[in-house]
Amino acid sequence: MIKPGDCAVSDHEVTRLLEEVRGCPERFDRLMPLLYDDMKRIGRAQRRRLGGNPTLQTTALVHEAFLKLRRSASGEIENRQHFQRLTARVMRQLILDYAREQLAAKRGGNWQRETWNEADHAIDESDLIRILAIEQALIDMSGSDSRMAEVMAAHLYAGLSVEEIGEAFGVSSRTVVRDLRKARAWLKIELRDFAGD
Repeated sequence: MIKPGDCAVSDHEVTRLLEEVRGCPERFDRLMPLLYDDMKRIGRAQRRRLGGNPTLQTTALVHEAFLKLRRSASGEIENRQHFQRLTARVMRQLILDYAREQLAAKRGGNWQRETWNEADHAIDESDLIRILAIEQALIDMSGSDSRMAEVMAAHLYAGLSVEEIGEAFGVSSRTVVRDLRKARAWLKIELRDFAGD
């Protein structure tokens, strides 16, 4: 049995397995060990955006994302880059859902007894608000320039390099750099209330 991190798997092999999955979705679980390192890297990039808070552990984020991908997208994934983009999108959504739940709970929207001490693990409310503000800024950016928003999301949430983003979107590295520069300027204006963060 292949274990996570045992070997580097070629993009060709991943694409071949994804084609098999399209014909037989039950085989999706075979991808987890092969793509675990990719998912872990994306998960760490996502968590860095949260300041490394222990509430959302990378491993839990990776496993939750994999389960969500298995339920919804196993037959649609074309190649490794597509898988990485979907993984980043799913993890981003999981983090946003978590932030919304935490804010609702802080405001009394969730009066359930917790089994652990939330104060020991909670993300600061200002960080939760910042996460949601970044998401709203990316949504607004998408209305103006969808590729620029997707490039910034791939950089912010998936931790992809300029070259990886260019390959994933089929554009040159210069275009990616230009999009990132414009997106940073956009975010700087939109998130000026968070200038100290």
